[in-house]
Amino acid sequence: MVKNKIRKSLLKQGQLFSKDDIEELNSKIQINALNEIDFKSSVNTLLYFPYKNEISTDQIIDELSKHSNNIYMPRIVSENKLKFNIFKEGESLRKNKYGIDEVLNNNYISPELLNIMLIPFVGIDKKGYRLGYGGGYFDRTLEKLKSKKDKPLFVGLGYDYQILDKHFGESHDIKYDLVITESRVLSYNWAIKYPPSHAKNH
Repeated sequence: MVKNKIRKSLLKQGQLFSKDDIEELNSKIQINALNEIDFKSSVNTLLYFPYKNEISTDQIIDELSKHSNNIYMPRIVSENKLKFNIFKEGESLRKNKYGIDEVLNNNYISPELLNIMLIPFVGIDKKGYRLGYGGGYFDRTLEKLKSKKDKPLFVGLGYDYQILDKHFGESHDIKYDLVITESRVLSYNWAIKYPPSHAKNH
């Protein structure tokens, strides 16, 4: 119930943004991400098509496409889990039951072969645990992967208001390594803060 209240409150706050505000912040957050993370060194990167007010990844797609890096997108499959399809510009898309674009091809990648995963969120708690829309798709799909030492870098892009100074994460929730907003870069995993294979050294 606590999570539902937090989720509703955050979604309500998101509705206060104008279209111009969203476009401006989306661009700023993506630029911050491109400056912070060495995407060019990521052979296999998971991005996503935004749902509602989630941060767009269009600028990151454009940048990765210049360097022939592999881009993957989530797709809902049976048993309420996700698979990750390769994405190329001009790819055929369809809307899933939530109205989110999905790639139609059957060229999937195993999650452990991804270098960086951008995973959207509704909110983040004090320790970096993710609050999503409540469907549990990412949690179920990445259940075994998230505890591995050599897992991909889990990155979240969001707005400042979505970063909360309270605890609500649970053991089954995804914990981010890095979260980037319009004004902050937050690291929640000091052991792999900026691994050479994933991100720039600072």
